[in-house]
Amino acid sequence: MNSHNSTTQNPESAPQTSLERFLKAQEITYPQALQEIRSGRKQTHWIWYIFPQLKGLGRSYNASFYGIADFEEARQYLNHPILGARLHEITRALLLLPEDLSAEAVLGSIDALKVCSCMTLFDKVAPGGIFRQTLKRYYQDKEDRLTLEALNIPEEGFLLGAVAGDIIGSVYEHYSVKKTDFPIFSGLSRFTDDTAMTVAVADWLLGTTALVPSLQDYVRRYPKAGYGGMFRQWAMSANPLPYHSFGNGSAMRVSPVGWAFDTLEETLRHAAESAAVTHDHPEGIKGAQAVAACIFLARKGESKTYIQEYIEQHFGYDLHRTCNEIRPNYRFDVTCQGSVPESIIAFLESTDFESAIRLAVSLGGDADTMGAIAGSIAEAFYGGVPKNIRQECVRLLPADMIGVLHQFSDKYMKK
Repeated sequence: MNSHNSTTQNPESAPQTSLERFLKAQEITYPQALQEIRSGRKQTHWIWYIFPQLKGLGRSYNASFYGIADFEEARQYLNHPILGARLHEITRALLLLPEDLSAEAVLGSIDALKVCSCMTLFDKVAPGGIFRQTLKRYYQDKEDRLTLEALNIPEEGFLLGAVAGDIIGSVYEHYSVKKTDFPIFSGLSRFTDDTAMTVAVADWLLGTTALVPSLQDYVRRYPKAGYGGMFRQWAMSANPLPYHSFGNGSAMRVSPVGWAFDTLEETLRHAAESAAVTHDHPEGIKGAQAVAACIFLARKGESKTYIQEYIEQHFGYDLHRTCNEIRPNYRFDVTCQGSVPESIIAFLESTDFESAIRLAVSLGGDADTMGAIAGSIAEAFYGGVPKNIRQECVRLLPADMIGVLHQFSDKYMKK
């Protein structure tokens, strides 16, 4: 056992939320760990702080002390200039080993399971990159089930964040609730125009049809979804033209754009395009771009702090308020400028997917749309929609919508 591991430490002396414990542990052992991986055989004891996994999955002292506290700390770890770079470097070394070597041969059977857990965790923080490649190479693309359960992440990627927020908020759109403790589903829960238009945008991005015909088609398919008067008139027009709207309809439907592109510049450009066919007012376009940017940054593994700073700097939204400060005097507001910042704040304050929706709805405004906006960002940040919520939403959706969302997920969310 190396000198660091043999030293008695008190868990209370180093807060579990501090990454300093990893830096101290790796100061001596990281070069040795990297050399062992490059040689194809782990020989010394460093797995807990080189390939960390979630706290609670192991019973030993080291598993607890070096356990990653939650999804947010995993993001901080991956974004750390030293820790994140080292994790990428040693994972890349693992991938460069000869193809005939198994995870068990390199790491041993027990530590191979820990690395699978580590790769599962960090692939959820930054999907589709080097950690996913490691799962494919060494684990037949199978994720660690205990890690998924601890994160409350469904095993199947599925574009349902905005849909879930819409359905949950639908009951409270005209019966505002000023608290987070409310029934999440009821016999009155249903999908509304937020869902229909989100699916229409997803269909457009799949290349099925152009954007305007797609939006019009879904209005005709689902005429009772609760569209606004101006939008309904636009949707039924033979010559639909933008009507200078700054309503939050542009933001409620934009979530597929946040998933479909590889750069932020492309995301912002297509978000503007998705808005401008109806909501060509600067505020309408800004609302759509801000939400799409949040989703893009969240799925790329950026922290809440980074997302908040980016949105404030580039869109001028005040995100330094809290839901408790907003809630008492907040009223129903369907404008982008009056509901998008508040929905983003609900996400920023959240601790998981469900709490993001509850906070957005609890403000007492345009509950279904604000739930859809907060939910669309939370899905990207927390890695999916919890199974119980997903199952209820799927039960309430028509088969054609489910089909489009699955196709979109297969094309854009699993790449």
